[in-house]
Amino acid sequence: MAILTSMTTGNRPRPLSDLVPGLTKDIFGKKNMLFGKLVSQWAHIAGEEIAVRATPLDLKFQRKTEKEKGGSPQAVLHLAVQPAFALEFSYQKGLLIERLNVFFGYPAIKDIKIIQNSEIMDKKLASPPKTKPLTLQQQQDIEQLTAGVADNDLQTALKNLGKAIASRRE
Repeated sequence: MAILTSMTTGNRPRPLSDLVPGLTKDIFGKKNMLFGKLVSQWAHIAGEEIAVRATPLDLKFQRKTEKEKGGSPQAVLHLAVQPAFALEFSYQKGLLIERLNVFFGYPAIKDIKIIQNSEIMDKKLASPPKTKPLTLQQQQDIEQLTAGVADNDLQTALKNLGKAIASRRE
């Protein structure tokens, strides 16, 4: 079932999925799907340690020469990296290229260009704090404290809040 929007062609509504490519083309360019997947799954692909210290900025696709025609397009990934981590990261480039290409299912990434940029990395949000498992006593306390709340949605929200607070590491 298609999601309909108020934008119409003539007198008929159009699915939202027909409008999205036209709206995002200027922002993402032609290769938006690949970069979108990369950004959304960056922590999973790169691993937590690298994801905290590096951020994907852009994918630059190179024009193919006549003898290179026929294969999948390959790109150079531009990454903003904390300056203190740049040298260490340069040693891990090959491993990250391999992880990226395994994730995409074909050799999509040819190389990685490291851009040392502390401004971008300083603005990047820190990774969420690690959590510890709740004890049985903590779970029972949360259940007892929220038992008197009549609204189910509110009760669930309060339980989730209590679990999040109790599971924080200090």
